[in-house]
Amino acid sequence: MATLAAEGGDAVSGSLGSFTWGDGGSDSPWLPGARIRAGAGESLTVMFPGDVPVDGWLAKRVAAGTLDGAVAASLGKGPGAPITFKAPPRGSWSVRVEVMFGDDLGSATYYWALDVR
Repeated sequence: MATLAAEGGDAVSGSLGSFTWGDGGSDSPWLPGARIRAGAGESLTVMFPGDVPVDGWLAKRVAAGTLDGAVAASLGKGPGAPITFKAPPRGSWSVRVEVMFGDDLGSATYYWALDVR
């Protein structure tokens, strides 16, 4: 399970959406996500328990209540760990982080309801 933490804040477990793992997987629509608070422009970090290899990631946001990812704005992307990006402007957002795992483990998408003050 992935967790998201703002600078100096407690980590919050994400809501698991679409994923592939081994020979299995599941498809999911955009989810509202687990609630977390941060300040505008504050660093947000996604972490995993143990030593899960990350090959790449992509973070996006939509306004809270929006379930259509076609209108999502980018928050950042990277080639591997660490997964860190800045909080969007003040408002209520649904944040999606798609993670591509190393060692051919698969991929997973996690969601958070981010309140930015």
